[in-house]
Amino acid sequence: MIRILTLAVVFCGVAAAQIDCDVTVNFNNVSTVQDRLQTFEQDIENYINANKWAIDDLGGEKIRCTINIFFVGASGENTYQAQAFIASTRPVFAGNKPSQRQSIMMRVFDDKWEFTYIKGQTLQRNDSQFDALTDFIDYYMYMIVGFDFDSYDPLGGTAYFQKAQTLANQAPSSSRGWDRVASTAYNRYTIAEEINNPKNRPFRDGFYLYHYKGLDLLSTKPETAYKNITALINNIAELKKTSNPRAILFRTFFDTKYEEIADLFSHYADKSIFPLLYSVDPAHINAYEQAARGKQ
Repeated sequence: MIRILTLAVVFCGVAAAQIDCDVTVNFNNVSTVQDRLQTFEQDIENYINANKWAIDDLGGEKIRCTINIFFVGASGENTYQAQAFIASTRPVFAGNKPSQRQSIMMRVFDDKWEFTYIKGQTLQRNDSQFDALTDFIDYYMYMIVGFDFDSYDPLGGTAYFQKAQTLANQAPSSSRGWDRVASTAYNRYTIAEEINNPKNRPFRDGFYLYHYKGLDLLSTKPETAYKNITALINNIAELKKTSNPRAILFRTFFDTKYEEIADLFSHYADKSIFPLLYSVDPAHINAYEQAARGKQ
């Protein structure tokens, strides 16, 4: 096995997966109150990297992520509106060792974040009490861990996806970005509901095949690897026929992975996957057409 998720108890308590996140902040639109936000970037980064987000032991590895936060407005003394670009990666393995290559696991732009922040405040993590600032961070950390664990173990991220959905369920629907109305636009509640919906299990099964039995096998068993990578594309195609063709989950996956997918199949002799990609992910058809012509 390349990496096995196990529960491990150590003397000081329960060993936990750690996240190593790089946070950057842009204050251009709120320059008049920038002095009130001087510690914000470091406070968020410390909050993420100091907390333990999972009980599964990853052998000392850290999940890498970045959050780019753009302040777009300020109201009152301490209320702010922001947008965030959240991304996470995991290494692609070559045999039993991680290679230098990284695979993007999650890439999301969330433009609906409003919260209260006081300079230098202590950020408290509490899954049972809503806080617009920390719950936003907690939600995305659980989603990041969920996708990472699903890529190594079938349904390995279930507990963390459920935590993310719990946060989305308990958030006031009137709080910006936490609305629970049906929509084809990206929102936190819908993607959490979709990833936890049993109807979408073929997507999660395929997500494991794509990474653990696909990307991680490319250097040793390329034919098997491409077969398993293709399995996820086929699973999504079937789900789009039988469930919700406009599911945010599938669109988010392709927004995250289309460049990687195009590059992978541009190097593969069998080009029969491309017509399926054109139909299942028309938003990125230009990238696939270039890859099919060998111009990726």
